[in-house]
Amino acid sequence: MSELTRVIQAVANDVLAEQSELNRLDGVAGDGDLGATMATGANALLAALPDMQDLDLAATLRRCGTELARKAPSTSGTLLATACLRAAGATPGVDGETATALAARLVDAAMTGIQQRGKAQVGDKTMLDALGPAVSSLQESVSAGRDLEQALASAAAAAAAGADATRNMRARVGRAGWLADRSEGNVDAGAYLVALILQSTARHAVAS
Repeated sequence: MSELTRVIQAVANDVLAEQSELNRLDGVAGDGDLGATMATGANALLAALPDMQDLDLAATLRRCGTELARKAPSTSGTLLATACLRAAGATPGVDGETATALAARLVDAAMTGIQQRGKAQVGDKTMLDALGPAVSSLQESVSAGRDLEQALASAAAAAAAGADATRNMRARVGRAGWLADRSEGNVDAGAYLVALILQSTARHAVAS
């Protein structure tokens, strides 16, 4: 198994382990099926892993995006699929670019894709409120010359803090926006999902 597919496998398994909590958070002001949908997507990625073994980074990200779009075609699944596809399109290398700079560029591209597809911004109480701090952290790590492991750990911590901060936000978009009163005082499910993915990525990449 390649290093990249090993991390994808670990992240997918971590998402599966959090299915109930994702459903619970989503049920506060949503359909309560985010965990089930993400479990479907995670299982689709696990099933596709053998086909990804010899793919490069761009092709692997495209395959992840395609699988999520086909197998988990919910709002969150579509946004994550868009994130993967946008990141895949941003993979062409830059001379002298570090691994940290590449990661920052890919996550920024993923965030831009989600913003454009979801018509939301940081502060709207969505997954962007975890992703935005992660992007900023990665960009700071590039400037500070941190290695990839340090950068991922910092970005994961920033995403977790961003997700927790959504407790004090009022939802403005989607169904949660219609039920904004119910969402107040609760962590946004999408932000929790993004933080989970980034924390798992950082943990397993460092463990390698």
